[in-house]
Amino acid sequence: MDQNEIPGNAGTVLVTGGSGGLGRALVSELGNQGYKVINWDLTPPDQVQSHETFLKIDLTSVIELDQACGILKANFRSGASSSRLIGFVHSAGYGGPYHKITEVSLEEWDRIFSINLRSAFQITKSLLSIFTENSFGRLVYIASSLSVQGSALSVAYSSSKHGIIGFMKSIAAEWGEKGITSNAISPGYMETKMGIQEDQVNDHRKKIIEMTPVKKIASPEEIARVVSFLISSGSGYINGANWTVDGGITSI
Repeated sequence: MDQNEIPGNAGTVLVTGGSGGLGRALVSELGNQGYKVINWDLTPPDQVQSHETFLKIDLTSVIELDQACGILKANFRSGASSSRLIGFVHSAGYGGPYHKITEVSLEEWDRIFSINLRSAFQITKSLLSIFTENSFGRLVYIASSLSVQGSALSVAYSSSKHGIIGFMKSIAAEWGEKGITSNAISPGYMETKMGIQEDQVNDHRKKIIEMTPVKKIASPEEIARVVSFLISSGSGYINGANWTVDGGITSI
């Protein structure tokens, strides 16, 4: 069997932040495509789906992540799991409040980077051995339209999302020959609590629609469908790519 092929969509995908707006869409879409999903999030979902396993994890805790990764590796190497771990989607993200760099504390900076970037590094590094053994792995990192441009009042978030693109590309260069692909998706504004923040920006929705060429805001399901394709066996020649799915907002 070719290293970039697996039978059907059999397999398990780890998703961080699977209880949020985009996370729930990801869990549902991956389930629709026949995958089992492990959801690592600090907050439990309103309802755990039949194909979903939820584990409460604080992504800012190095110790908790080490323990969770160890359990995951032991499970999938012991034969106890009914399907292979074939993918990892880093969907968890934290933006912090909108304000200038002079108001960003070191604690806020570290929290944003811990969730958005450091946890991605820690999980990826730990799980690469599983994907290498199988000669197959699909790594997808949720970045942002701010990964390709700067943003006033979001210096920490924008910086962390630029970082995830550099990280993704480096993993792609190092591990592509092992059958492991690494890609990112940079969404524009989505219909989620984190995506539209009317409480922090006056007329936020109206302003976003006005500056987006397609004149709409993305649904989480639209982004989830792109993730689902990048997780599939048919995406094996896509590696090191940042897919901007933003309605054209970064093209103008």
